[in-house]
Amino acid sequence: MAYDTTPLPRRKSCEVCKKGKRRCDLGLPACSRCIHRKVACVYPWRQPPAFEDLHETPSSISHYITTQHSFSMGPENQANDPSFPQLPCSPALTELVDSLLENHNDWDHSLHVVPDRQANVGAYFALTIPRARQPRPLPEIIATNLQFAIDILKDTPRTMVLENQAPWCHQKLYQNHMPRAMQDAFACCSLYMSKNETNAPVIMALFDARIKDIISSPEPDELLDKLARVHALILYQIMRLFDGDIRSQATADALFASLNSSVVSLLSHLHLPLSSDSLQPLPVSIDSIIAFWNSWVVQESARRTVLLAFLFMQIYKVLQGNVPLQCDGRLGLEHSWYLSAHLWSAQSAFDFAVAWAEKPHFVVHNLDFSWVLTSAQPVDLDQFGKMLLVILLGIDSTKAWFHGKGAIFP
Repeated sequence: MAYDTTPLPRRKSCEVCKKGKRRCDLGLPACSRCIHRKVACVYPWRQPPAFEDLHETPSSISHYITTQHSFSMGPENQANDPSFPQLPCSPALTELVDSLLENHNDWDHSLHVVPDRQANVGAYFALTIPRARQPRPLPEIIATNLQFAIDILKDTPRTMVLENQAPWCHQKLYQNHMPRAMQDAFACCSLYMSKNETNAPVIMALFDARIKDIISSPEPDELLDKLARVHALILYQIMRLFDGDIRSQATADALFASLNSSVVSLLSHLHLPLSSDSLQPLPVSIDSIIAFWNSWVVQESARRTVLLAFLFMQIYKVLQGNVPLQCDGRLGLEHSWYLSAHLWSAQSAFDFAVAWAEKPHFVVHNLDFSWVLTSAQPVDLDQFGKMLLVILLGIDSTKAWFHGKGAIFP
């Protein structure tokens, strides 16, 4: 076998360091000097970083997210606004969003099934050796990783009206009591479904009034009221953004700021399960089972809502090119939630108890799906799990996993 003995060309400094006559450390995807100065780092021997692709015109971005106007909620705006609290997030959550941009540029993500050093079961994702690869354009990222989640978000007003649920809002959550914030949002969803060119101005004016009411109202104290406030804010923002109604930049920013603040307030009420919790038997008496199930519905809705709200905000920051993301790590290492279509879809305490005892259910820590990918079947994943799996793996890899298990996605 013949080998090419031609020496590789010497890597040259980036354009910025060359122009400034400074020593370049040749870092990838950008040298430390360009990162510190927050400028594009372009090497003559390499394609420009994928971050260049994010500075598309608002019209080109809106073509892919069905939004007619752009908006910015980047760190540069938040830093100058003391009223805008920073949403706690985890390294795992930040890596989830960062991987859509930075890691896909020069690294090849492959699934490596290796023994778990602690439990001797499962698998985890690892990065292969870096190799030369063209940066992924933003439209490709949206199509492969984000479009499935975007479609679910866009469909949420309809599912709330027709089914009284969303992948992060349990169908039984508001069965006995629906707080006022959610009643107003529910009514707006009903109007939104009937919107046409004739009544659109009236409906959107009503939206603006409801948004001002909820933003100006104080943060509630009870968990269900806090959860209803977050759900209402998510619904209002979904209807405005995906309908292309960004007439007021200030309103869009205020909605995200209020959502951010409400999610931070919700965090202190969360119970975060351990993996061992999924192995615990339920109480024996039916009254205790009912109480456990009612509590589980509220807590699981809250856990999923926190993740969804964070992802909703961060995905749009990514679409606007506001990277790297700011993260204080408060949410991450302790965050967990249950993944089980059987538990989530149970319509009674009895059905829930049967599913708990007879069906597999998984506690997902920090978006680590390794145990799920190794041990679960497609029927175990509900819509929320599918959405996060597509964001993590991409649509084709997710379809391949389903196919390997003898199922079709979705």
